[in-house]
Amino acid sequence: MPFNDLVEKMEVFHGTEKVISEELLFFSKARQRIDTCMDSTRPSFAIGIESIKNSFVDAKNRGVKLRYLTEITDANISYCKELMSIVDEVRHLDGIKGNFMISETEYLAPASSHQEAKLALIIYSSVREIVEHQQYMFETLWNKSMSAERRIKELEDGITMHYQTKAIEDPDDVIKQISRLIANSNELSACLTSGGLQYSHNHFSEIRKKSLQKQKKGEHKGIRYISNITQDNAKFAKLFLEAGIRIRHVKNLPPLSFGVSDKEIGATIEKMEGGRMIQTLLVSNEPAYVNHFHSIFEDLWAKGIDAEHRIKEIDEGTDLTDIEIIQNPREGIDRAWEYVKKSKYEVL
Repeated sequence: MPFNDLVEKMEVFHGTEKVISEELLFFSKARQRIDTCMDSTRPSFAIGIESIKNSFVDAKNRGVKLRYLTEITDANISYCKELMSIVDEVRHLDGIKGNFMISETEYLAPASSHQEAKLALIIYSSVREIVEHQQYMFETLWNKSMSAERRIKELEDGITMHYQTKAIEDPDDVIKQISRLIANSNELSACLTSGGLQYSHNHFSEIRKKSLQKQKKGEHKGIRYISNITQDNAKFAKLFLEAGIRIRHVKNLPPLSFGVSDKEIGATIEKMEGGRMIQTLLVSNEPAYVNHFHSIFEDLWAKGIDAEHRIKEIDEGTDLTDIEIIQNPREGIDRAWEYVKKSKYEVL
């Protein structure tokens, strides 16, 4: 039915039976396409309720093109596989929230997730501007998604095949991303500014504790920190040491803070003075970035001073930070010969 022959309206329907009947009516009226965007809880609804499943099949038999976008997880993978045999194409996108369906002339949005077992409300619209806007929204999400086949292979093989680098620009989202990075790590190394130690203490103590518990069980390789330990942040360094984190002091840090796990990195150029919130964080699971930051960390770690020695200096009031400890014997010999060659008058 073209827009010109359709009365434009918006309605809200309540009650489980009414919600399901509106979805069935929506499917029956589609002639060209139905694009469906659903969160991870809805594939079980589409397959588990026979009338809804049949509406997909009937629409497909009438020549309606069916696209289904959702977040494919271990919990819904079996339902998504069955959907793949029914609709034209299923695709995956991380973190989808909200549910809606669009035909060539109508828009339908269930307001509750199937997981809540409350299919109590659905929004309907045939207003042209709304339908066109939601179609644009769907296309935007669809273009960012990946094929269901590829995502299912990731889940079944336990590997990550899609890589991305993005900037997080909300302080609360930054905390969530760093927490996720820590939680998903099998090992974690972080290079932090002086203020970064306080920021880490303020926001990630609990999630770090879980990683350290996994380390005790042999399920995690541990956590290492590098920072410029000063009088202002020495108390935080002590707390981290007591918790089981290995820390080294490096006087001249690079002009950014970063954390690198075995899977991804998070980095910022902000100083986090006084534990100030990070406003922008770069996150990436690109192997090139992960390897690059891992290499930077290992180089700094090799040149660092154990935190216990640095804290002792601060407690005793002796500042020996201009003394460099060279861990590699060959490097020590090379450095000594370098000074000998530079000398002009005598060598003692």
